[in-house]
Amino acid sequence: MTQHTDVELPELTYDRADYTALRAYCLKIPLQRIADLYYSEDSPQVEQGLERWLIDMRTKLIERAIEHNPRIAEILQGARQGGAITAKALEILIQAADMPKPAPSRSQKLSQWFRPKTASAFRAEGILTLGDLVDLINRRGPGWWRSVPRIGVGRADTLLQFLRRWPNQLGEVGIERSHIEPFEDINLLPVLDPLRKRELAPLGTFQLPDWLSGTDGVNRAPAFCFISARNDLEAINIYLNRYKGQEHTERAYRKELERFILWCALVVCKPMSSLLVDDCEAYKNFLRAPLPEFCGPRTARTSKRWKPFADEPMSAASQKQAVLVLRGAFDWLVKVRYLAGNPWVAVKDPKVIKQAEEMQIDRALPRSAWDSVVDVLTLLAEAAENHQDRVALAAILLMGDSGLRRAEVAGARRHNMKPSRHAAGVWLLAVLGKRSTVRKVPVSQRTVGALRAHWRDRGLVFDQQVNDLPLLAPIVVPGTEAAQAKHVVGNTHGYSANSFYHLVTTALRRVREHAAAVSGAEAPLFTPEDLAQLESTSPHAFRHTFGTLAVEDEMPIVVAQDILGHASASTTAIYVKAKEKRIAEAAEDYYGRQNKGGPDRKDTKSEPG
Repeated sequence: MTQHTDVELPELTYDRADYTALRAYCLKIPLQRIADLYYSEDSPQVEQGLERWLIDMRTKLIERAIEHNPRIAEILQGARQGGAITAKALEILIQAADMPKPAPSRSQKLSQWFRPKTASAFRAEGILTLGDLVDLINRRGPGWWRSVPRIGVGRADTLLQFLRRWPNQLGEVGIERSHIEPFEDINLLPVLDPLRKRELAPLGTFQLPDWLSGTDGVNRAPAFCFISARNDLEAINIYLNRYKGQEHTERAYRKELERFILWCALVVCKPMSSLLVDDCEAYKNFLRAPLPEFCGPRTARTSKRWKPFADEPMSAASQKQAVLVLRGAFDWLVKVRYLAGNPWVAVKDPKVIKQAEEMQIDRALPRSAWDSVVDVLTLLAEAAENHQDRVALAAILLMGDSGLRRAEVAGARRHNMKPSRHAAGVWLLAVLGKRSTVRKVPVSQRTVGALRAHWRDRGLVFDQQVNDLPLLAPIVVPGTEAAQAKHVVGNTHGYSANSFYHLVTTALRRVREHAAAVSGAEAPLFTPEDLAQLESTSPHAFRHTFGTLAVEDEMPIVVAQDILGHASASTTAIYVKAKEKRIAEAAEDYYGRQNKGGPDRKDTKSEPG
């Protein structure tokens, strides 16, 4: 079906007779009388259907008037809904129709420039202004339109042509034209064999056999589909494309949909688009105890040892999150008419015991352990051959001295880091965090020193003006085809967020080995409790370490909030003291007073709270 690509509000060419006819129509004068007074029998207005033509004219005049002055929208609300138009309102419409179209701006709503169906399609996706649309296109690239219902490649190109006419007002659009992503490439991928459950593969590296593809799924919607997906894998790809540019969200959603589609194909042997409520209940139970062949140690997606589930059981909270992700994905597929219904709506969420403190800040290292980790890595990094210790030290310091998330470290670029104009010895790094918010975080001198050493390993000079390069990048690239293809350009690609987990955990293993080798020293580097904690320390623990130590050193909560990028100060306030620590210290004081007989009540002032 050829797609209608006329998305812009049309130019208006009406004469005085048309305006007079519209006024007469709004005064309830019979249509036949209007036709006799103002038009001939063969006028195009009459031949097209005079009433429909006048209604369309009224709508277009109102839209044009709102373009020039959105504040009059309320005045024209009655006329928009078919009510009477006063003489004053009609004069406003006529004046607006005679004015040239104004230049657009990023803050203007899409409805001021595009037809209602086009604007409403974007509104449902949270795209409200012309600026939002430009940012969406630049973030997603040529296939940006894929996951927007009713917007095919034809309309997408028409919208691009409009936006590119106004670079000074709307900003540059980074692509020349939209294109249809080559779904045909999926046919070149190996077919997943349901009989070989041990040969699991990540999403995007396989195709499904025809009988499992979902082309003829029993839950496929009979109505016209708003997306161009022909099967379940294409529908999942289009759904995930909505989150392109939101790396954390896209990665989390891809993981859950990946697990689910593999379960569909290899366990129940049904297409995703043929599942019923009892199938969804079975998958909810599967999350509690996945098959052994689905589980394995954490490793890169490109590894042959990759498995969709870790060896450790999923927590109840993670199981609930998986169900919520799948329910949301199915809900969207129903909304765009790929699926006829959402079986997940009848499935209850797994029960989760709510924690008083959602953030696991007790993972933060004590100050002594944090200092020892930095000292040991600094010592190991002094050896010329230990380039992995140097990059690990820089990464851990960015998280522990600046409070960055690992995804923020992975996305950090050199041109976004500059010395502060306000404090000697402090650098500032602009990072893109959650909710697509850019914030500036302080970077310590020792972190800068570690970065300089890492850049020397890369054959670069940290203090020279360079192009847009990542702060951290692998020195030795694995021999896998995917890794070689990613880093063929050299230093332009940094680490992925997932690769930091392996980088940090292996560095901490070397720290523990060094501590064991010098265990005969008079003052041990770590307590037994510290060593036990280091065995399970993840990259995110260093962000918690920063938050805990910063507030202990009396950094103002509002400053710590800005550095950590928390939306609410109440989140940052949790770092004032871990709840378990507060309880223990208060109990210690209480029990101590009990053992001493307690203070004399007559001489003690009651404390508030």
